[in-house]
Amino acid sequence: MAGRAMIDWLRRPGVLLVLVGLVLPNVAFVALSLAGISVPPRSLPIILYLLAAISIRFLPGWAVVAAFIAAFSFDVMFCATQLFGLTLTEAVFALRFINELDILSSKLYIVLILLLGGIFALISYLLLKQGATLRRARATIMLCLGIVALPVDLWLNTPRDSTVWLKLGQDLPFDSAIGNSGFIKLVEQPNGRHMLVVIVEAMGHFADPKMQGLLEQAIRAGGVEQRYTVTSGTNGFIGGTTSAEMREFCQTRDSYLDNLDRPRPDCLPFKMSAAGYTTGGYHGFSGEMFERSKWWPHIGFTQRHFGEDLMQPGDKLCGDVFVGICDPKLVRDLAAQFKAATSPQFNYLLTFNTHVPVIVDQGYHHLDCSRRGSVVPEREVCIMTDAWIELLETIAKAFAAADVPPTEILIVGDHAPPLWYRKARDLFTPRQVSWFRLSPKG
Repeated sequence: MAGRAMIDWLRRPGVLLVLVGLVLPNVAFVALSLAGISVPPRSLPIILYLLAAISIRFLPGWAVVAAFIAAFSFDVMFCATQLFGLTLTEAVFALRFINELDILSSKLYIVLILLLGGIFALISYLLLKQGATLRRARATIMLCLGIVALPVDLWLNTPRDSTVWLKLGQDLPFDSAIGNSGFIKLVEQPNGRHMLVVIVEAMGHFADPKMQGLLEQAIRAGGVEQRYTVTSGTNGFIGGTTSAEMREFCQTRDSYLDNLDRPRPDCLPFKMSAAGYTTGGYHGFSGEMFERSKWWPHIGFTQRHFGEDLMQPGDKLCGDVFVGICDPKLVRDLAAQFKAATSPQFNYLLTFNTHVPVIVDQGYHHLDCSRRGSVVPEREVCIMTDAWIELLETIAKAFAAADVPPTEILIVGDHAPPLWYRKARDLFTPRQVSWFRLSPKG
């Protein structure tokens, strides 16, 4: 009897409208938030679902389903932009390259796809089969509950380091590792040495000095301090990886999209070319992703080398969702190139092996990420840290070698890891990334 009463109650027009317009579209995100997974504030998507539900009063069922699909598409895109630090325009552009990713290798992504797909199949069924009932419903209760849900969503899901209230960061002082480390002076007055800038995927700054010490120790490996003075620090970041590239090389917060069709002669690679340096960019993933093959020349990189150009038969590949050439291999290749070069080089390496989601241990085993009590407690962060240690040690050892010419090196994170779990995110200093500079002695 109780079950029958519950079914009858759910079939009431007002209750059914609340279920379709407020509960079902948001239940997955509420569940994720309660499970400790980061969900951004979703005020606009919530409003769009409410409006889509109200439209049942004057639109046919199929049109309302289309409205819900449009709202859902916007919701997913909106969450992705907030999680990965992209603008909405950049996210739309990135959709064209989704075939470059092996999304189904991530169990979390599979679960999310099945969960959200099932929920919106149920919403579509109710809209088409219970349309007559929904048209009799008054929207007052749903709208009142929605008005309550909006501030609750903001309060629960706005991160403590959010720049939502800072006009997308425009009120924050500009900050870059090129500037903070003093590396910019080498551009203003080149000394003729080779130069290397490495932007490291998701290398934030650990809040715990013991964890940050793992990175500090790694960059000092292999006797590098006999040839180099090693300094380190932090700088702020806003946005994703392309924002970091514009931040460091062009000293701006402009989007890379502004440079797809026109050169930017004020960017550092152009200045190094004018000073007689050969400029080259290296990335072990596809040059089509975020159209780097188009805009890297427009900021001054005369030579571009991407995964599709660099991959050789038999090469070991790294990554899972993002699969390509292993970052440490590219470091060793660059050291060999500097060794053979007859003119000064200004080269750039963009890493990607630690792109979220990191679900495969690359086998470096500097850390035991399988046991409890590891110095880095969250497994995904531990695997990322293991890969950062390998990368930093490889840089230190490769350029500590006596036969590699002294090279001015700057290593900097693009952004903090856009991790799903709040516990993992909280391991990092909000809005800060790490940088390391290696300056040749003498």
